[in-house]
Amino acid sequence: MKIERLIDLEDFEFDTLLITYNQKDTLSLCLDRISDIFAALKEDGLVGGNKVYGIRGKDFTYKGRPYYNMVFIGVTENDSPRKIQLQYGAAMKEVKRLKGRKVLAMLAGDKVVYWAESALKGLYLADYEFNKYKSAAKAEDKELEVGVLTTLEPGEFKLMLNRATYVSDAVKYARDLVNEPANKMTPEVLAETAKKLGEDYNMKTMILGPAEIEELGMHAYLSVAQGSSNEPRFIVMEYNGRITDPDKLALIGKGITFDTGGYNIKFGGGMTGMKYDMSGAAAVLGAMKAIAEAKLEVNVLAVIPACENMISGNAYRPGDIVQSMNGMFVEIDNTDAEGRLTLVDAITYAIRNKRATTVVDIATLTGAVIVALGDRYIGTFSNDDAIMQKVIQSSVASGEAIWRLPLAEDEYEGINVSSIADIKNAGSSMNCATAGAGFIQAFVEDVPWVHFDIAGTADSRMDREIFSIGGTGSGVQLLYELAKSLEKPHKSY
Repeated sequence: MKIERLIDLEDFEFDTLLITYNQKDTLSLCLDRISDIFAALKEDGLVGGNKVYGIRGKDFTYKGRPYYNMVFIGVTENDSPRKIQLQYGAAMKEVKRLKGRKVLAMLAGDKVVYWAESALKGLYLADYEFNKYKSAAKAEDKELEVGVLTTLEPGEFKLMLNRATYVSDAVKYARDLVNEPANKMTPEVLAETAKKLGEDYNMKTMILGPAEIEELGMHAYLSVAQGSSNEPRFIVMEYNGRITDPDKLALIGKGITFDTGGYNIKFGGGMTGMKYDMSGAAAVLGAMKAIAEAKLEVNVLAVIPACENMISGNAYRPGDIVQSMNGMFVEIDNTDAEGRLTLVDAITYAIRNKRATTVVDIATLTGAVIVALGDRYIGTFSNDDAIMQKVIQSSVASGEAIWRLPLAEDEYEGINVSSIADIKNAGSSMNCATAGAGFIQAFVEDVPWVHFDIAGTADSRMDREIFSIGGTGSGVQLLYELAKSLEKPHKSY
């Protein structure tokens, strides 16, 4: 999609007009009598409230002649960044349904500076398709063009457009990774992709194979990987935006490129979509892309333990005991609780080997979080209220909704207790979202830590708003905004 600020309206021949309800005073800048048309449509009940409504030009005439496609967006200037993103995304879906190719969008109003960037992200994110493997190429489709008529100053608009572009591109990058089938996106391919990203943005990247992982003592991680003929890859990427600062944010992404559940095999339709089990890794790589593009003045470490969870004569079994990198012995209660085994070794590495001062992990960890929160909220756990305040601010700024859930303390104490080892990897099924987070918490060594469970938000089964069917890039914007919130002000002398 190409978006540009219009200087001369007459140079832009558009087929679709995109209008927000609260901009009636600006409509006459574009089309004669459009305010009257809007008023008539509203009186007939065709538009109003918080709906997005599209009208095909050939289906609507004004004074006896066909008119432009029109898409009306029901938002107010006080709506949250999330609401703005979703509504403008829904508007772009309407544009595509109406087969519009050249769109005139109006971003105007007293508070436009507060919501225009979210609107631009909504337009960008809604214009996404993964058709790499469709042999009937859509060669006839031309790039969608959006001309923006706005009251923003040129410098303001350019800044917002740049931010919206690189953040949206990072989300789309993550979506592409997630949407690749598991026979194409193996641990090795994921590692090579990360290496290429590091080269493109001058980030130090290290890829470790099985022997090196073994040497580090990551037996919990390796136990998950040992059933697959595709070898694991341990990915480490470093972005140093402020090398004089000892603080370092570690982003740990679950990178299970396919999950059968192991010998606790998934049943029914449970294995469908298990290529999405590396969505945490994709979110981390997407966030690193945006962080590097923005040149944030913060130090960020990305760690991705990539592997497959498969069944074979070499696969780990329920009842096995393995030793993690930090020395704790883990009883394998359930081989389908595999992601947390890979994450804890990655967390230990980030803290002990790379001296991370804040740790954030992101993973499609539990089905229970879907039961609790559905597909709209990211389940969030933390051991530190100060970092949670940053997370809440980042959630609002990014437009990605979170909901804090309880950790394995007090009422949930002892949820992962093992009678024969230091800890077991799965608590009761009734408490498995908290049990999963509690298991990870046991390995964070008193470092401020946040766990994002994106099992519900990582993929979409509907083509709606800013989402397309498949991977959503969940967490990219949230992680980027969190890293941005950790930038420190420069000292003044």
